[in-house]
Amino acid sequence: MRALLLTGYGLLLGASGSSLVVRSKDGRREEVPLSQVDLVVVASGGVSVTSRALRLMAAAGVEMVVLDRGGMPVSVTYMSHYSRTPETRRAQYMAASGELGGSMASSLVACKVLSQASTLRRLALRAGATVKSTVSRMRELAREVMELRGTPNDLRPRLLELEAAAAREYWGFVASLLPRDLGFDGRDQEGDDPVNACLNYMYAVLYSLGLRALLLAGLDPYAGFLHVDRSGRPVLVYDYVEQFRAPVVDEPLVALVTSGWRPRLEGGLLDVGSRRALLEALFNRLKDQALGAYRPMTYSEALREYAYRLASSLRSGQAYSCYAGGEPL
Repeated sequence: MRALLLTGYGLLLGASGSSLVVRSKDGRREEVPLSQVDLVVVASGGVSVTSRALRLMAAAGVEMVVLDRGGMPVSVTYMSHYSRTPETRRAQYMAASGELGGSMASSLVACKVLSQASTLRRLALRAGATVKSTVSRMRELAREVMELRGTPNDLRPRLLELEAAAAREYWGFVASLLPRDLGFDGRDQEGDDPVNACLNYMYAVLYSLGLRALLLAGLDPYAGFLHVDRSGRPVLVYDYVEQFRAPVVDEPLVALVTSGWRPRLEGGLLDVGSRRALLEALFNRLKDQALGAYRPMTYSEALREYAYRLASSLRSGQAYSCYAGGEPL
């Protein structure tokens, strides 16, 4: 994914011919051919966008995501039409209350756990640590997930139990790898330590990329399988990105903080420089090869391709083969 990141205050995004033009308050000008951009990310206040730039992006199928200070997408602009949307969404709604939906939920949880296990292998290798017993327990939990049968409502309590058990194994090991000055004892969305603040921000950005992928595939991001539907919450996005959290966010963040980098917090929120560093780490990771994908592709491509795969599975009524990071189901 070729992303144009707008992280400075007072930037103006305009258009000239078939290029986007970024102007800063100090008079600097950068011209970026639209053919080199897949997504525009507005990650700062005080950024202006001209209507000409919006029309140019829409015509070329380039989406724009506007993030708040916490990294959550507050606005997404995209083309007004995508192919196969009615057929795909009808299949999605029908599956949500049946055993196909239960199969989708189970696959997503199992792939999340296996993707975490695969990530732990790489992290442990770099740290010279032993992870065999932890990975073995996580693989057993994934196998138990895949043995479940039923509708999403039938399976949800047990799936969440197994997911939580795997999370304890995963985050316990991750915590053991991090420098103690970071104060990270495990994943806590409400935690006030810098690592959880970074995870919250990077996951929020990942949500915007997952939302984009699902829309491109013709899916309804507000109708999920594992997470309970709630008005105004894109629960399918939360379901979908589970398989990518560990390799796309956790792994580069661990590499960043173990290299000596430290985020800065202002009033409990990451400062501009920290947010910029995290965005760069995430989008650089998206350029890497997605290990164990069904064909050679980057993580950026995998985010898109596995959404198309989900849509195809729903239309055909077949099981969803999601991303497991190279760990066999």
